Amino acid sequence: MKFTFGIVILLLINFSLSMSQVAGVSGADTKELLQMEMDNQLGADGMSQLDGMPVGNSIDPKFYYIGPGDILSLQIFPIQNTPRNLTVSPDYTVLLPRIGEVDLKNKTLEQVRDTINKLYQSRSASSKAFVNLKEARKCIVNIKGNVLSPAIYTLPSSYQVSTAISFANQLGKLSGVPIVAVEAMVQVQEKQREADRLFSETGIPSKPIYWSRNITLLRKDGTSQQIDLEKAVITNDINNDPYVKEGDQIVVPFDQQYFNQISISGAVTRPIILPFKSNDKVSMLLKFGFGTTDDADTNNVYCFLPSSNRRIQLKIDKSLNLLSEDFEIEPGTTVIIGQKLSYMRSNFGTVSVKGFVKSPGNYLIKIGETRLKDIIEMAGGFDNEAYLPLGRIIRRDYKQQSLSDPRQETFETMQYSDLKMDDTVRYYIDMKYKQPLVSTDFYEVFEKNSEIHNVLLYDGDVIEVPSNPGKVRVFGQVKNPGFVEFQPGKSMDWYVERAGGYAEGSERHRARIIRGRTQVWLEGSDSVAVFAGDQIYVPRVPDEPTTVKLQRYAVLASIVATVSVLINALAVIFIRK
Repeated sequence: MKFTFGIVILLLINFSLSMSQVAGVSGADTKELLQMEMDNQLGADGMSQLDGMPVGNSIDPKFYYIGPGDILSLQIFPIQNTPRNLTVSPDYTVLLPRIGEVDLKNKTLEQVRDTINKLYQSRSASSKAFVNLKEARKCIVNIKGNVLSPAIYTLPSSYQVSTAISFANQLGKLSGVPIVAVEAMVQVQEKQREADRLFSETGIPSKPIYWSRNITLLRKDGTSQQIDLEKAVITNDINNDPYVKEGDQIVVPFDQQYFNQISISGAVTRPIILPFKSNDKVSMLLKFGFGTTDDADTNNVYCFLPSSNRRIQLKIDKSLNLLSEDFEIEPGTTVIIGQKLSYMRSNFGTVSVKGFVKSPGNYLIKIGETRLKDIIEMAGGFDNEAYLPLGRIIRRDYKQQSLSDPRQETFETMQYSDLKMDDTVRYYIDMKYKQPLVSTDFYEVFEKNSEIHNVLLYDGDVIEVPSNPGKVRVFGQVKNPGFVEFQPGKSMDWYVERAGGYAEGSERHRARIIRGRTQVWLEGSDSVAVFAGDQIYVPRVPDEPTTVKLQRYAVLASIVATVSVLINALAVIFIRK
């Protein structure tokens, strides 16, 4: 206790000495400021864990209006080194130390800073007050119309209208919405994403956008404002995307099928169709494209005016800044940015040869000419341990799967199929585990000289030539399942006999050979050879529930009884004749 009291006394002495050196501060002022400093220490320590910096958009002091609930941070140099928190009261006032009550109604943050600084400088010319927005107040905002979750939200006043709309479009905000409705919304988003994918890199927008230039903001004081978010972005004008206030209503319009349109397309970052607004100029339409792509031809840019059927050539730079004379556009105006030839298809490619060839590695091929035999010859031919029946070619699949639903390709392919319900499960499995293999057979090419299987190679192909595994796996309903030593030219039955023969409960006619290269199942007749690396599977008789057996017996008994009755009836008829 004594130690703590001593520290406090030292702090008081040190603070008094420092205050005595500040010009324009009397002894009475020093005592008052000392009390302020101690209050500050206690208050600031208690609130430091609770107060955070503003969330939402960055604050522009010229346009952010202070309101009830805002927490300001006040620091006065050199008489107050520790910031003090000031909360704006419901009547738009704050209580300033040594100053008293100050009205902040209808003042921006910049005006508040200037007002408070002048008040303190009027007391002491050498002092300077700094005011920051410590925490933005919360506002009740009603967001209506074309958003995922129209509702009344409590949002920070640091949010601009665009941020508030984005907040209402989050799927995570759909609390209380039925799962079916959420799934429907996800499907709509996925459909739009797929449309964007199909139109990507074409220079043509996938759909018109109506709502972003036609938002209505209704203020609590009865005023209203049309919000143009597209214009706000390119002009950096906050008047077109203001901060929200208490009691605001944001009405986002639904998309319209017919409206006056303007568009920019071609080699731009964002090809887009937007609503026409009066006083729109061609310089603004250019900016809506968000810059050019790398292959843009800036010497081939034209603006089309439909009413006069005029085509005007424009001079622009890579940032879509207009270098020629600006002019107002009209409904239906479109700007097209020309494109240079940017994609040069190479006549050559690279393939990789792996495994048991004399010189494995990467080789240059000529697209449309180099075949399997040619590349094996480049690699010096096969090694003595190479086993051709297991050789394969792996090819890159350039089709991108949907990130949100990997089954999309399956559903698209199946959409117009005539598959029966029993076929669909097998089809799903085949689609899920299909392999990127080229349809060929090394054994047919190099042993039987088949030109059908001597396939053309493509850039990125990988040719794998494994060694002879020397074994065949036999499993299922056999007496001694396991690996059997490979013997060339032997049939499936020969390998089953080496595995102890068919076990009790096996179904011989359903036994299959599973090829090691493709995993395809084949019937094992004497004319079908088994290769090393293959597997032989012998299934058992399917298990059948007792109820199914009883039902079958009942059906058979019913048939027998029906036939018996029919025979008796016919016998009676013949006897009477």
